[in-house]
Amino acid sequence: MIKKWIRRWYIWLPIALIAALVLIVFIANRSNTTLNPGEKNFAINDTASVTRVFLADKQNNTVLLSRNDSGGWTLNNTYSAQPEMIQELLYTLMYVTVRSPVPRTQYDMVIKQLSSFADKVEVYATVYRIDFWGLKLFPHEKKIRTYYVGSATQDNTGTYMMMEDAEMPFVCHIPGFRGFLQPRYSPREQDWRDHGVFRYSLPQIEEISVIYPQFPERSFLLKNPDNINFAVSNEKFGPIKNLDTVRVINYMNAFVDVRFESFLNDITPESQDSIRALKPFCIISVKDRQGKSNSITLIRIKAPEGSVSIMGDPIEFDPEHLYGILNGKDLVTAQYFVFGSLLRHYGNFEFNAEKTDDNGSSFNRIF
Repeated sequence: MIKKWIRRWYIWLPIALIAALVLIVFIANRSNTTLNPGEKNFAINDTASVTRVFLADKQNNTVLLSRNDSGGWTLNNTYSAQPEMIQELLYTLMYVTVRSPVPRTQYDMVIKQLSSFADKVEVYATVYRIDFWGLKLFPHEKKIRTYYVGSATQDNTGTYMMMEDAEMPFVCHIPGFRGFLQPRYSPREQDWRDHGVFRYSLPQIEEISVIYPQFPERSFLLKNPDNINFAVSNEKFGPIKNLDTVRVINYMNAFVDVRFESFLNDITPESQDSIRALKPFCIISVKDRQGKSNSITLIRIKAPEGSVSIMGDPIEFDPEHLYGILNGKDLVTAQYFVFGSLLRHYGNFEFNAEKTDDNGSSFNRIF
């Protein structure tokens, strides 16, 4: 009798366990609001689990933001995304809240606007097939939200939004924020492009090349073999013998976070070609320990005819801005205020050399 009972137990125990597992998965999926958002549940509580965000508009602009293995974000599988924009988007995904339903009198108008001009938002995240009482098993990626983001309300303090396949649009906002949210979901690639040109700490830098095509005697190559024994040389004059190591270190530390101002990709191809054909003023390149190089070609901008300085002296070039070409590709604008600390020349690294302030004003007078 006991053997018979044990035999039955061996048969029914696996079946019971499988049934219990299926029940747990069913209950977990039923209770997990992340996977079953209602028409009003736009917010995502756990943005740390978000893996991808897809944005699109009616003009066929699309953006795919993907979390990478290093914790950063990639734009359209090609570029680095702006960290500040990503943080703002994740904050919005977490805190966007329904303020009110759309009034009946505005329903048709809002539906028409959303169908014509809204941006589509798809959010993907890592979820678990079993997520019950702290037990998380079998992770996989799943689309957890799809909704549409429309224009602002008349008072510019709310944004019309609607879940996919829902019947009711809502006025949404972020509590404590006065403004509308659509710009945070921009599907334009250049809005998300990282503006960083150089982001290196001193130990990451193997060498820095600064070339002035019109002033070769001022060009230099700075080498950093071991973070201690630096060398600065010029093709004509050779290496500096009385090298000011402190100045070298300060100069290399200036590459920690250097950004351009804006893209110029929206100007006509003819205008872009004209700018690219101008003589370069300075070419700055950095090679890291992995042998990867990053460069920007700076081009001075002609000042309007008749321009004068505060002192009344004639000005040939714009004293605030430069054109830049990133790695031979994207055309951008840059500021002397940012790049001035990088615009040094060969003689600046000798002991008792003329000091220049951080925005390179003395340098600009030399040139």
